[in-house]
Amino acid sequence: MRYYAFAACILLSTLTPASAINPNAGTTGFNFLKIGVGTRAAALGGAYAAVSGNIEASAWNPAGLFGLSERTAALAYNSYFVDSQAGFASIAAPKGSRVHALSVHYVSYGDLWHTDAEGRDLGTFSATDLAAYLSIAQQLGPDWLAVGANLKAVYSNIAEFSSDAYLADLGLLVRAPIEGTTLGAAISNLGFVRSGYTEGFKDSLPVHIRLGMAHHLAHMPVPVLLVADFNLPNDNDSYLAFGLEIQLAGGLYIRPGYTTQQTGSQDEEPLGLSAGAGLIMDRYAIDYAYSSSPDLGQVHRASIIGTF
Repeated sequence: MRYYAFAACILLSTLTPASAINPNAGTTGFNFLKIGVGTRAAALGGAYAAVSGNIEASAWNPAGLFGLSERTAALAYNSYFVDSQAGFASIAAPKGSRVHALSVHYVSYGDLWHTDAEGRDLGTFSATDLAAYLSIAQQLGPDWLAVGANLKAVYSNIAEFSSDAYLADLGLLVRAPIEGTTLGAAISNLGFVRSGYTEGFKDSLPVHIRLGMAHHLAHMPVPVLLVADFNLPNDNDSYLAFGLEIQLAGGLYIRPGYTTQQTGSQDEEPLGLSAGAGLIMDRYAIDYAYSSSPDLGQVHRASIIGTF
């Protein structure tokens, strides 16, 4: 009984609106690492810590690569906030009980106006972020346990200033005693900053812990996947994420999602909602996802994944 009470306390504390801005907000660097990678995951509200056999899972829980049975490549594009753009490319290859992957994640912020203290126009400058990482996932011992890791090199540039860091992500997947259920856990962005933007100062890293569950609902007229994550970032309040994937006729999927990271509504539009769809055709999958944020606008994502 005490375990249920503990879980209820966590849920209530997460759903209760914060009375003030978290004192750790805005205290970490390399914030592009918090932009969700992948289209399917974004449509599901970012609840992806317990999803397995998917090439995009490496950015959420590297153990989620386990289950890929063929060489797979992914290419994703993200039309992000305020004219910024993001992309993700990955290639993965299974060998026995192990899967290796090489991935690149970038964000470009376009041309930004440069002014002096009096507001005089000094032209434009650019800013970009880049992360390249090597992933490995492997079944460990019993067939109900898989582990994974990412080794990441991260680079950030703003005008003539730059910073770089070297990080690691760790994750595991466990097949639960309940049929059709998988549990996942991951911790991201452990490591160190080699060089900061300015001499004598180095940003803190946005460490993130995810605890997730994925369950294939039984006795349904069509296949349905339910996913849920509990998120604990080191620079903001904890929050929940939920998603539902429903397979319709053939290879068509629809995916609604929700996260408590944003709550309430603005201009009669509920916040925290996401949605998407996917189509699997032979050896290819095409996915689309939509979400929005107050003041910043809409986000559209598209990706293509193929096996070879």
